[in-house]
Amino acid sequence: MIGVFVFLSSKAQTNANLKIDELLATYVSNDTPGLSVKVINQGQSIYSKGFGLSSLDYNIKNSDSTVFSLASIAKQFTASAIWALANDGEISLEDDIRMYLPEFPEYEETIRIKHLLNHTSGIRNYMTLMYLAGFDYDTHYYDNNTVLDLAIKQKNLNHLVGEKVSYSNTNYNLLAIIIERISGQNLNEYLKEKILNPLKMNSTFVRVEYGKPISNKAVGYQKHRDGYRFYTNDQLSYGAGSMGSSVNDMAIWMQMLNDQILEFKSLAEFLKTTETLISGKNAKYARGLMLDNYKGYETVNHSGFGFGGRSQLITVPEKQIGIIVLTNSQGIDAPRIAYQILDILMKNGERIKNEKEEEMVFKAQNFKEFIGEYKEINSDMTIKIFVENDTLKSVGSMGRTAAALVQYDENKFHRTQSQNVKYDFTPSVSHDMIISFGGTPFYFEQANFIDAESVEVSDFVGNFYSEELDVVYRFFEEDAMLKLTYAEKENVNLHPVQLNQFGNNDRTLYHFIKGKNDTITGMLLSCDGTVKEIVFKKEKDR
Repeated sequence: MIGVFVFLSSKAQTNANLKIDELLATYVSNDTPGLSVKVINQGQSIYSKGFGLSSLDYNIKNSDSTVFSLASIAKQFTASAIWALANDGEISLEDDIRMYLPEFPEYEETIRIKHLLNHTSGIRNYMTLMYLAGFDYDTHYYDNNTVLDLAIKQKNLNHLVGEKVSYSNTNYNLLAIIIERISGQNLNEYLKEKILNPLKMNSTFVRVEYGKPISNKAVGYQKHRDGYRFYTNDQLSYGAGSMGSSVNDMAIWMQMLNDQILEFKSLAEFLKTTETLISGKNAKYARGLMLDNYKGYETVNHSGFGFGGRSQLITVPEKQIGIIVLTNSQGIDAPRIAYQILDILMKNGERIKNEKEEEMVFKAQNFKEFIGEYKEINSDMTIKIFVENDTLKSVGSMGRTAAALVQYDENKFHRTQSQNVKYDFTPSVSHDMIISFGGTPFYFEQANFIDAESVEVSDFVGNFYSEELDVVYRFFEEDAMLKLTYAEKENVNLHPVQLNQFGNNDRTLYHFIKGKNDTITGMLLSCDGTVKEIVFKKEKDR
């Protein structure tokens, strides 16, 4: 019987490997950047390969030891440094962050360490702020001090502290500063001592200095019409990103997350612990990790995106599955690949659960309850929900084709082809719909869009200034269209959204405010769903 079990397991593993090879065959190349993939099943490594080139200049191939940028997967490592500090009694998750950042603004509500860890602080995303200020963060130098200085200038938060998850890189840059102030070491040194060296993750590091050679490093590329261009950024902000690792090292990390490493079981538990929101519901973002349900199994996951690469980590603790996909080409969809591999492993498993362990009972709902047009809160991105051939569908302003949705619970749907993308229409006073990708929420409200022909563009012309960004926006009319110029951004085309609102088709919303005599006195600027209503005053009103 043991022999039969081993034979069947080996056969299933071979079948899975062949299917993964088939899935990744398109990335076999001798002249383009690519990716590396590592897969763990039942706690053991079953697949470990590199595809494409890590360096186009030197024709070096990617392998399972190639070092890639982790991008936002780095957040769970920063969170693990907080765990180490808490273990040593140096910090408490209930501590007011101003204990360690006394220069930080004192808002009406206390922001605690735990709020930084799970993105419920309401602190604005620094990358979005820099974009709105006209800062070219891909070519100009900045570091964690730049991030702190920008955060200090913000007079308001995006929402009540602890109200909801609002993903903001600033949270983790601030955590990095706090870790360094308490420990007296830079984040790389501290992580090496407390986490990375004990785990023997020898190829993993935080980039805390610029210009230092990195052995076996993949160069990040972005595809252009005339070929590939490599990443030339010299920024030194870290905590939310700026880490490197190989898929071999990340296999150790995934085993830790799956509770396979006894010494660090308490770290795994810490990272996967969620906080309770003001509403009484649990946040799906834990501590540098997102918790989700995929085909009935709890998944622990996080993605990353940056110039020159994408990344995706998924573990399924119950089945001892771990998948890591690291790319050095921005055009390769790491999350999609990772979930396709997960689907292959699920099909080779003994069973696929229902959405919950026990059969769910819910009342089929009338799709008319959900159809309509929606706008992302603090953004100009739109989504249309409609019915076609008795199927509820969704199409966004940035999408080309509609996605079919299937109901799995009351007021809840997921995409037919991507169960990790979910739509929640549960009634709420703050939003009308949440779309989540692997657990990351995006909030939408029903919208009343207006016809461009009904808008008097000249009403919105003028110069507007923001103290928080220290920038002037000049709105002007050209060819019956409202346009914007600021800092290094020129002739940005704007389109009407709702009453007194314009958008730029890049998740930025310009909401003009009227005073007495129905004249424009100011503008509230929101962006990316993570920055809410930065105040601009019309120049004559400054």
